[in-house]
Amino acid sequence: MAENILQRYLAAGETLISNLLLHHYKELGLTTSQLVLYLQLKSYQDQGVANPDIRQVAKNLGTSEVQVFDQLHQMMVNGLAEQKMQRQADGKEEAVYDFTPLINRLVLYDEQQVDQQKDDTGANERMKTFNQLEAEFNRPLSSMEMQIVNDWLDKDSYSPVMIKLALRQAVLNSALNLKYMERILESWAHQGLRSQHDIEEHERQFEKQRGQSAAASGKGKQPRGPKIPIYKLGE
Repeated sequence: MAENILQRYLAAGETLISNLLLHHYKELGLTTSQLVLYLQLKSYQDQGVANPDIRQVAKNLGTSEVQVFDQLHQMMVNGLAEQKMQRQADGKEEAVYDFTPLINRLVLYDEQQVDQQKDDTGANERMKTFNQLEAEFNRPLSSMEMQIVNDWLDKDSYSPVMIKLALRQAVLNSALNLKYMERILESWAHQGLRSQHDIEEHERQFEKQRGQSAAASGKGKQPRGPKIPIYKLGE
């Protein structure tokens, strides 16, 4: 008995729904009733029934055919569905419900969410950059200084990471001003150094070469130190 029930369950098939749609159907202008209706129609269409019997759909939903047609009409008015003529296997054309507009709106919504997240992240990074500069300068930035930093980010495409590293160099060299930082940023950009890894690797190589040059220039010179008197034993 249990085995027969399991077989019937498996034979009935499954209807898949994107979690993106499940979580955001309200934002798309879809009501809960319309979502369930969409799933009902999709369950038949996935099995090859392009135009399901509305009477059966209404029975499955426990509602009337009028209400089903009303919901479908509202979805079409809202640009979430449309009726298209589709050629059947027997060569005849039949009007079917197409939910491609719903999927297109879902894709557009997702893209807008991703863009919004990028904008929010960019705004947060910009504010963080201003805060770092003001903390090291120990004063608020002037309107002109803020414009310079905005130009670095927007026009020159210097990343917040590049600005942070240039600020670190300015602090280490006791040259805490935007002009000095700008020369550093221009130098890095000219050399194609824009990631934190590339910039830090370049700085390590520079320090290594400077250390080797200093060591080479010091060869052959006698080390200077305090003179130590020499005494003869027995004196």
